Amino acid sequence: MRNVFFHHGNIGAVFYGNIFFLIILAIKHPESDVKEVKEKRGVTVKKKQKKRAIFMVTRGLLFFCSALLLLNCTQQQTGETAKSGSINLAVDRHLEGIAAIQAESFSRYYPAATVTLLPDASGKSLKHLLEGSVKAALISGNPEAVEDSLFGELKRPIRREPVARDAIVCIVNRSNPTNMLSTTELGTLLSAKGDGGAIIPLVRADDFRLLSLLAATTGIKRGELHSWSCNSDAALIERVSTDRRAVGLLFRSSFEKALNTANIRFLPIAKGDGAPCMPTQQNIFDGSYPLVTLVYYLYYPGDALAAGFGSWLSSGAGQKAFERSSLAPYRLVERTIILK
Repeated sequence: MRNVFFHHGNIGAVFYGNIFFLIILAIKHPESDVKEVKEKRGVTVKKKQKKRAIFMVTRGLLFFCSALLLLNCTQQQTGETAKSGSINLAVDRHLEGIAAIQAESFSRYYPAATVTLLPDASGKSLKHLLEGSVKAALISGNPEAVEDSLFGELKRPIRREPVARDAIVCIVNRSNPTNMLSTTELGTLLSAKGDGGAIIPLVRADDFRLLSLLAATTGIKRGELHSWSCNSDAALIERVSTDRRAVGLLFRSSFEKALNTANIRFLPIAKGDGAPCMPTQQNIFDGSYPLVTLVYYLYYPGDALAAGFGSWLSSGAGQKAFERSSLAPYRLVERTIILK
């Protein structure tokens, strides 16, 4: 329960009030009692009154210590909670847009809470969490085994919650004659060395998570994937818009930030020999599109505000924000229909 008397705005008054209370106990009260005792019983009673004065002072000190303990508890309560305080959040760079929307909405709903984003290459978000420079991270795809082992070696429990769904998309120039690709064909394309001739695969050079997902989907080791590398998503998209042989591979959320997409189209992808699917939000949500990955929120369970923001991302408000973005929500968003 919140102690209203010991509110942080009354700290000075409480402190000096207790000091004054002790002075009264130690001086005024014992002195008046001693005067009365002199008139009635003489010097013998003075000793008893002295003991009484010591007792009163001791009781006052105990009261003062109790007040300090209550004050300390109140100060802790006014610190970081699930709805107040500040945290730094490491974000895979392609998730920066939706993360900014979620952080702004959370702070608008809870004005005492601040979430500061630290966007970086997808392989560095968990590194920041390991180093302690952030209190939480938002990433696409499962952490690698080596990342999980690092957390295990440090004996620092970490909680991982799925909050949304993203996907890798294939983009091509509108003049490109390719109509679709299967995951098998994509694996063959990425395992080939040198110029592929009719098709040139392009990826962002430092997109660790994307390459890991492509390796898991195609069954090819990440070290055996071969593609042309671009230094940014914008450079990749620009190359595809001007080269009819290029096939760009990037996260759906990265594509949403592109400025020039007039000469670009999505390429349908089929899983094995199945039917090709476009990366629509519905196909991403139900998993019929083959290059889907989960977006995870990771944090240390003992951090109150980090846990509070995680609850927000999983709540109806957070899931609706994901639904309004290029991602798909992790779970269906409940809707209330009022019939008149």
